[in-house]
Amino acid sequence: MENPLAQGKPASETEAAGCLPLLLRLTWMAFGNLALFLCAGLIIKKSAPVLADTAYFAVAAGLILVRYLDITRYKGLTSDEKPATLADWRRYSILLSILAVGIWVLARFVATLGWL
Repeated sequence: MENPLAQGKPASETEAAGCLPLLLRLTWMAFGNLALFLCAGLIIKKSAPVLADTAYFAVAAGLILVRYLDITRYKGLTSDEKPATLADWRRYSILLSILAVGIWVLARFVATLGWL
């Protein structure tokens, strides 16, 4: 019986990806965002400020890269299960960049005022 997910592709092409596409998708949709907020928490706690800032922006850049790889190499999908395009990636990159900078500014503001 033919694998319905293969959709006419050679078996080696569909099997070669393994669970990496799922891991990439979980990263940009969940785990990466969690890591970003954990880094924001480190910024607020003033734990190694330079390291926390570096980690925060490295995670944000990593999320953009992961999304790019998901779309270009593994035929990634949007959150509503439609094939993603580079236009989706650009939209995601811009939105994530704006939100990441905004959250970073807020975290720095909260840390400076010592609210938490």
